[in-house]
Amino acid sequence: MADVRPFRGLRYAPGLDLSAAICPPFDIISPDQQRALHERSPYNAVHVELAYDSNGSRYERASESLLRWRQDGTLVRDETPAFYLYDQQFERDGVPYRRRLVFARLRLETWDKGIVLPHEQTFGAPKEDRLRLLRAIRTNTSSVFLIYRDHDRHVEALLDSTSSSPPTAEFAGDDGQTHAVRRIDDPRAVEALTNSFELETLYIADGHHRYETALAYRDGRRATASEWTGNEPENFALVALASSADPGLLVLPIHRVAAAGVPLSEALGRMAGLFAVEEQPFLDALEARLVATRGAPAFGLASAESEDIYLLTISHPKAVDALLPLDRSPAWRSLDYAIANHVILQHVLGLEESRVSDYNTLWFTEDAAEAVRDVRSGRARYAVLMNPVPITRVLDVADAGERMPQKSTFFYPKVPTGLVFNPLED
Repeated sequence: MADVRPFRGLRYAPGLDLSAAICPPFDIISPDQQRALHERSPYNAVHVELAYDSNGSRYERASESLLRWRQDGTLVRDETPAFYLYDQQFERDGVPYRRRLVFARLRLETWDKGIVLPHEQTFGAPKEDRLRLLRAIRTNTSSVFLIYRDHDRHVEALLDSTSSSPPTAEFAGDDGQTHAVRRIDDPRAVEALTNSFELETLYIADGHHRYETALAYRDGRRATASEWTGNEPENFALVALASSADPGLLVLPIHRVAAAGVPLSEALGRMAGLFAVEEQPFLDALEARLVATRGAPAFGLASAESEDIYLLTISHPKAVDALLPLDRSPAWRSLDYAIANHVILQHVLGLEESRVSDYNTLWFTEDAAEAVRDVRSGRARYAVLMNPVPITRVLDVADAGERMPQKSTFFYPKVPTGLVFNPLED
């Protein structure tokens, strides 16, 4: 069962401008954004999350910033444990949303326990970077974003009952998002939430690298300890939990942009017997058709050799299925992203499997217009445009013990870094 607990959060002191303090998680911060965040405030969380690297001193700089902030009162640790209720309001395509999360600390468990389940593949380099940072600062900065099913809506009712209390932090960002954080420290509410989460399987929405890094850090500390009780702070990680039924749990598609070399005429020839191909004159028209086909695999294809964009729908399911890994379940083989990677990118566009993880050959964006611009500018040869994956499919794949291809989900917006930190200390 999941061991979800309150904790003594390390937070920015009252009175500080939190809109200037938060930053995105490290893995979506571009070099330009990193520079802007560093310049925005001397106490922006990026100084710890992604400090400038000068002669290999990135991690030392992060540690120095965190220590200085704690010593000068920029960061203050709460005296008593609590859960932290976080309401994030935002807009997407003119539609308003509110997403409700709970910050907590979670006992780390290996995948085979079936308590915490991944849904996506990970790669080594980001984990090595995060492990070096964690060793230097001994603090969880960014949370692991988790989803739970909340079958009887019991957690939802508990959170609703606590959401009327005044927020301990409330602010608006330059991007129009508003943020409110409330402490949940009433003993009865804390006990009820703890007991409710024990009944839930938890699914990683975002932060696979951070979770696996926390496991590696725990195992390293345990290997060098003279004794180990299992309740050391390294056994836990900072998490943000959201219900799968939350109407603000928004998943965006992640489009594939490729520098594949196959000519368009040859690519169209390889599609024969696999896909029906329908020309669309504009991106807006293509996106409308993609939305209309949700529930069945469908894709957009932009080529540097044509002003048109092509809608691809499966015409011969058995032929498509034969090009997918046979050791995968039918549910996995029916995923749009599995078909995009194995059938379109590899078979149709000739991208070798070894190059799928090469960001100079294949890169990703949640912005369809940006993907098409990369093609029109000559930076890429093709863009494969996608529909988003429904939340239920994400959880079903995880339940089956499988992982989706890399970059299959983009949960929007990202959970900010800097609302609350989790020091790994008693």
